[in-house]
Amino acid sequence: MWNILNGFLQGAALLGAAGVSATTFAPLAKAGITTVADWVSGYAQQIDDGAYPALDATIDTHLASMEHLIHESEFLGVTAELPRFVKALTDRAVAAGHGGDSYAAMIEQFRKPSAEHS
Repeated sequence: MWNILNGFLQGAALLGAAGVSATTFAPLAKAGITTVADWVSGYAQQIDDGAYPALDATIDTHLASMEHLIHESEFLGVTAELPRFVKALTDRAVAAGHGGDSYAAMIEQFRKPSAEHS
């Protein structure tokens, strides 16, 4: 829930810096959230199967978009802390050999103990 809301807030801040109101952005955000929600069942099956075929986009593709989001955020003077955190998780997934996999392979990063608890 918080990741969804924080993603919306990050987007609203970024677009707000470009002069787009949050109410204008809201329908697009809702459509995006609905699209992502439609992926959940397929990703759940990949997680249960332990195989992550890239049926839509690879983690490497997502990583390139994350880099763009960070750049645009910084350019517009919006904090890039949240996208940098997500990119750090993604960088670890790529380093672990999952760059060509589906985003569902990110589950492996959540299964690992955090550095402060290992």
